Amino acid sequence: MSAIALTDDARSRPLLWVLGLGTFAIGIDAFVVAGVLGEIARDLTTPIAGTGQLVTIFAVSYALLAPISAWALAGWSRRSVLLLAMTVFVAANVLSTLAPSFEVLALSRILAALGAASYTPQAVAAVSELVSPERKGRALSVVYGGMTVATALGVPFGTWIGQTLGWRATFATVVVLGLLTLLGMVILLPALAAPGSHRLSDRLSAITKPQVLTTLSITFLAALSEHTAYSYISVILDGTGFADLPIHPVALAFFGVGAVVGNFAAGFGTDRFGNRPVILFAVATQSVALLALAFLQSNPLAACLVLLVWGIAGWMYLVPIQHRLLDLSKTYGAFTVSLNSSVLYLGIGGGGALGGAFVSIFPPDQLGLLGFAIGLLALANALLAFRGKKEKGE
Repeated sequence: MSAIALTDDARSRPLLWVLGLGTFAIGIDAFVVAGVLGEIARDLTTPIAGTGQLVTIFAVSYALLAPISAWALAGWSRRSVLLLAMTVFVAANVLSTLAPSFEVLALSRILAALGAASYTPQAVAAVSELVSPERKGRALSVVYGGMTVATALGVPFGTWIGQTLGWRATFATVVVLGLLTLLGMVILLPALAAPGSHRLSDRLSAITKPQVLTTLSITFLAALSEHTAYSYISVILDGTGFADLPIHPVALAFFGVGAVVGNFAAGFGTDRFGNRPVILFAVATQSVALLALAFLQSNPLAACLVLLVWGIAGWMYLVPIQHRLLDLSKTYGAFTVSLNSSVLYLGIGGGGALGGAFVSIFPPDQLGLLGFAIGLLALANALLAFRGKKEKGE
């Protein structure tokens, strides 16, 4: 199917927002559990430590299932995969809403991760078939922007619903969002062709290109750098001038606003300047922000500004990286993007584990230094990935 120019097809723009609504629902589902852990633990009479593993179950399941799903459903049209994936996601959240026990809730989290891991890479890959190349960056920022807005606004709202109406109401809200996405796709999503050969050997040959591997490693190192500190941001703020101030929501709101700005700026920047400078700028700026956090966190205003810049940079590298991967692996874009999702979640999980090991030895307020050091590795890796002749789109 030939690309559809965003300005030429009246269905393209609303369809992108529908796909973004799907990632918005997935973003809430992935991260809101942390905000209602206490309610879940009390209702299901489960220790809080065990309940906290629901977040890990979703993240690990997503990381493992994303490439498996992309390979297993390779012969299906994108429309069929997207509709099936969102159906599974909605059904899983219905099960979460009605779960009578922790075991059933944990199973529903695995099924929700399967739906999410099948949906997001296909939604991202579909952008190449829905818009003209010069608008791909902005289109990606709309689709992936759902995840960003979920982080900034959806998760706090979902947490409020859970604490006000009960944790089951939070999952019910996700069900409604998923059903709206399904309805929108049924009405607006055209019949997108299957991507071609689905032999595993063909797909693996596409991702063994050095440029693809180095790009995936940028995602891993940048996410590891970020979440080494972000996983413990409340502890970092508690240990400084924030301890006696009710400013955590304000500080995190600065980060959330920055995330939304960074995501959409990445789309425009990628279309205007190419993916290479946006990736380098984002990774470098995030590293500097983490360094600044280690020295400025005791000042509430300065720390909020650092979190704003960090939010902008931390959500600015994903769109151009996906843009680059789609350019490098045109035939197997969904499979390559699914691997990018996997390494992203591995970076998030690895950052939490590494940060935990660090704070068992060193003060939490120094986590920014560790994040900065890893960020330098991410930047060096990005420079390595961009050696040689500049390609179209970079």
